[in-house]
Amino acid sequence: MTDSPHKKLILAFDAKRLFNNFTGLGNYSRTLIKNLQHFYPEHEYHLFTPKMKENEETAYFFDHKKFIIHTSSKPLWRTFGVSGIAKKINADIYHGLSHEIPLNLPKKIKSIVTFHDLIYEIYPKQFGLWDRKMYKFKYKKSAEKADYIVSISESTKKDLQRLYHVPNDKIYVIPQSCQNVFQTASFEEPKTIINEKNYFLYVGSIIPRKNLLSVVKAFAQLEEAYRKPFIVIGNGPERYMSQIHQEIQKHNLSGWFTFLSHVSNDQLVSLYDQSYALCYPSVYEGFGIPVIESLFRKKPVITSKVSSLPEAVGGGGILIDPHSVEDLVRAFKEISHQTVYSALADAGYQHVSDHFSTKATAQKLMEFYYSVL
Repeated sequence: MTDSPHKKLILAFDAKRLFNNFTGLGNYSRTLIKNLQHFYPEHEYHLFTPKMKENEETAYFFDHKKFIIHTSSKPLWRTFGVSGIAKKINADIYHGLSHEIPLNLPKKIKSIVTFHDLIYEIYPKQFGLWDRKMYKFKYKKSAEKADYIVSISESTKKDLQRLYHVPNDKIYVIPQSCQNVFQTASFEEPKTIINEKNYFLYVGSIIPRKNLLSVVKAFAQLEEAYRKPFIVIGNGPERYMSQIHQEIQKHNLSGWFTFLSHVSNDQLVSLYDQSYALCYPSVYEGFGIPVIESLFRKKPVITSKVSSLPEAVGGGGILIDPHSVEDLVRAFKEISHQTVYSALADAGYQHVSDHFSTKATAQKLMEFYYSVL
């Protein structure tokens, strides 16, 4: 609990993705609200969602002593219907956690919206026409109507200014954290998930933007003395997965690559702990959660020098041009040197501990809430 000289706040959140999304946006929502409630339990937390799934990830939020859940199956309820409830409970703040807020919130309620990225603007071919039109309408309208915008990185802030022309003083950069299990679990000998240790690791969706195909091409050029087993955790569309497997077979690398899809967070902690380093050469990220997860496990990272990734990795990684296979080859070789490796691991752990811990990010967000009231 953090002592506060401020009044009790009534905080309302869009919790659709908290209860129904189990990747990036859902993880952000769960981590943020759980941390706020843990460090600032004196406030009142209201969660708005059109539907709910109760599982291991969401069970914490069904504790009615900590959270008040509002739900409805009415069409457009998130867009128009929640405003009346927010007014009735006398909310101080309504925070849309993923690019959207209701369009008719009373002016006395401070409205905040989190922007994670503008990927659909930068890589439009990765989205269908209808999705792009809907995103453009919802995102731009929310950016325009919200009193304040929380950007999870300086990179996303720059995109908002460049593409949506949002004024500088409306955007506050408040980075996200990763789930507490990656920060607090012991560093003892981990449980064995696979019969490998000291491998390169990839964590994330397997889509063209994440650039795993370039990793395979780089591995094919890498001398065997520098190779280590490579574990891929994630899944993706069949067409891109097929391209990757064809490239692996083309270069006779089947014995080096292992693919896993669904793992629990506890298993993922063990997979990080048994790894040598994370390889995350994405061409664009709003933040890059696997980067800080890896650094919290004291494992350095090979990642890209574009978008938000330099912010996430700090001094804990080797930065590469994601469009250069040769740059990836160089990074694999460089990180194999023990002095380089140890310096990166130490610097990375210090970086995430200082900037992305659950306490640091929750405190920064709560101080922001106080400042806007």
